Amino acid sequence: MDPQATPLQRKILAFIAESIAERGFPPTVREIGLRLRIASPGSVAFHLKALERAGLLARSRSRSRGLVPVEGPFRLPILGRAGAGPGPIAQEDVEGWLGIDRAASRGAHFMLRVRGESMTDAGILDGDLALVRRQESADDGDIVAALVGEDGVIKRLRRGARGWFLSSARSGYQPITGEFSVMGKVVGILRHYEP
Repeated sequence: MDPQATPLQRKILAFIAESIAERGFPPTVREIGLRLRIASPGSVAFHLKALERAGLLARSRSRSRGLVPVEGPFRLPILGRAGAGPGPIAQEDVEGWLGIDRAASRGAHFMLRVRGESMTDAGILDGDLALVRRQESADDGDIVAALVGEDGVIKRLRRGARGWFLSSARSGYQPITGEFSVMGKVVGILRHYEP
């Protein structure tokens, strides 16, 4: 971020990016004011114009809510390895960082490296990076990163007659019916292609 941006302007940019990631569109001037406790819409407009002049914000004149932060890639942590099948995951251990375009991140908070082949029928391959948006619950059928004891897995969350369970996309793997906790929803996959 540009060092010329004030702390308040950095908060405005962060709120705009957060709104776009969560809702798909930027906030209004009034919403920015309410969130950041700026009483005057004119003051919000002043900061937005300053961000435009600094090249940190672009505004589409052809539509309302046309605010878009102009940023380079941001960095997502790669946390341990998650098994598409059982395997250890170190939640606190950052294996590395990867710069990724904010739009391509699809709201992810971290990435997990996939290990195993139980999710290949869902297009998730050994060695892929799963982009995970942190959340504690998900819908039936969502692909999630979950903790089973201390093992991390990437599986499809299912609801059955006896409650929630985790299933593989590929046949031949037993569902996980014991205790587990959802760490987040898989919102994308990054793959390094080698012909």
